[in-house]
Amino acid sequence: MKRSRVIPALALTAALTLAGCSGVGADPAVTVDGEEFSVAEVQEAATQLNEVALNLEEPRQMYGRTNPQQVITDLAVLPVLDQIFVGTPAEMTEAQLREFLGEHGVAEPGVGTLEVTRSREYQERLGDVAIMSDPAMAAVVGRAQELLSSPDALEAVDVDVNPRYGSWDVVNGGLLPKVPEWIQSADQR
Repeated sequence: MKRSRVIPALALTAALTLAGCSGVGADPAVTVDGEEFSVAEVQEAATQLNEVALNLEEPRQMYGRTNPQQVITDLAVLPVLDQIFVGTPAEMTEAQLREFLGEHGVAEPGVGTLEVTRSREYQERLGDVAIMSDPAMAAVVGRAQELLSSPDALEAVDVDVNPRYGSWDVVNGGLLPKVPEWIQSADQR
């Protein structure tokens, strides 16, 4: 009797396909106000933003070497930044973000990359004295002062971070790195 090789081959193919669907890239890295970003999206954003940093003519404060933890932090603060900038002359459109990224080496930005870029552009604008002293930006300045004067606005953002990246704690500085249990401080020994 001959055994059929088709059934084991199909079973192996199905197992590999299912394993690929539930891999590292499918896990959520962070969920911000109900919007989930996978590990793969966060890693893609870090890679694409590092490409942008390499292609800038002049260094910019918010565009240096990027890691997944920085991507998660930028995503976590974006809802507050949106409250400050949406509906103002400084609001960033998706077309503007795509143009900026395309000019700096990222032709096909991922969703995470677009969101982080918007967050970073808003953060840069908050730090730019020339932009913030423009009379047309009075509403933005007012919103920024109101929302950033206490941690309440950031505490109101629902942030759920995958433990591999740390934990979100606004009071103690935002994204806190995960310290493996086997690492102990001198007073814990």
